[in-house]
This record gives sequence, structure tokens and C-alpha cells, in this order.
Amino acid sequence: MKRFCVAALAVGVGIVLGGCTATTDSPDTTASVTTSSAPSIAVQVSGAPTQPSQEKPAVEYDPCAALDDTAVSQAGFDPQTRARADLVFDDYAFIGCEFDRKEQVRGQTLAVGSMTVSSTNVGLDEFRQRESATAQTIQVSGRDAITYSRPADEGCFVVMTGPDATINIHVSSSLALTSWNACDHRVQIAEAIEAAVPK
Repeated sequence: MKRFCVAALAVGVGIVLGGCTATTDSPDTTASVTTSSAPSIAVQVSGAPTQPSQEKPAVEYDPCAALDDTAVSQAGFDPQTRARADLVFDDYAFIGCEFDRKEQVRGQTLAVGSMTVSSTNVGLDEFRQRESATAQTIQVSGRDAITYSRPADEGCFVVMTGPDATINIHVSSSLALTSWNACDHRVQIAEAIEAAVPK
């Protein structure tokens, strides 16, 4: 029997690897040079864990190493809180990163919410079947996706097609500390992350 666990982690996505072409003209020749820019990440974290051999292809896209700080900020979270949040099992893997949302609460800067972005080798149809009780089909900037929640979880999930199989985004908030409800903004959060994730 296969285990399927997403837990209370925000699991899911994203890199920005851009390319630019510079052309230098001279009287006799035209030279073209292409360069790739690395994502802008202020906080470096450890590498992704080793994945065991399994039926599903290994997850190659690592949001911790590839998701640009700008995308995290645009989603409403603090890129300085970047931390690994991986789940690796015998038959599937979630390779991802967690971020906190910070707000001023009674004169202190506190974490009032979190977002976990993971790349996974679990397909969208499998998510849809597993979470059929609450799954709703949506689109995230043109990508096929679903959103779902779990009664025991204070947060909610958006899963969209991604470079491996899917990108899984889990968002939550502490309503004892903030009036900002992460689940009310899940689609906008997913759109900010989607813009930084390769197809």
C-alpha cells in the first residue's frame, strides 16, 4: 500500500533562469554571446536530499535553489526565512522550501503565516483522486491546477502542473495573530509563484 503524505508543510516551486543575448558589431564581424543569469537568492540553504530509485522519475527542480526572492516577496512572504522542507519516500518525493509571512503584532515582528513550495513527481490526476473530497479544478495563469483543503489542516493547497509533474503550494496563517487569511489569497499566491517556475 502506498503512503501519500503532504503533512502540514507548504510543499511546491520556482525558478527564474533567464537568458539574454548581447550583440557586438564591428566593421568585419558580428559576435553573439548568450549568458544565463542565476536566480537572486539572499539566503542559501543546503542541497536537496538524495532520492531513492523508484518507479517515478526523480524530482529535478528544486525551489530552494531556483525560486527567486522576488517571486517569494510578490507572493507576500519573506525570502529571508527560506528553509528546506523536503519529503522523500520510497515511491515519491516532494523537494521544496518553506517561507514565513511576517507582520507587526503588538509591537513585535512575528511569523503569522507560511508558504511551502515543492516540486513533486506526483501527478495532478493522482492529487485529484486522493483529495477528491475537497478538490476543485482551477487554472493558474494557464496551467491546469486544483485547490484543496483538509479539515485537520489550518491551511490549504494549490497544485499545478510543473517541470517534474506538479508544483504543490501549501499556505497557512495563524488567525490568532492576523486578520490575513492565507486561503483567501491562495490563487494570487500561486500566480506569483507560477510566474517564476519553468513549464
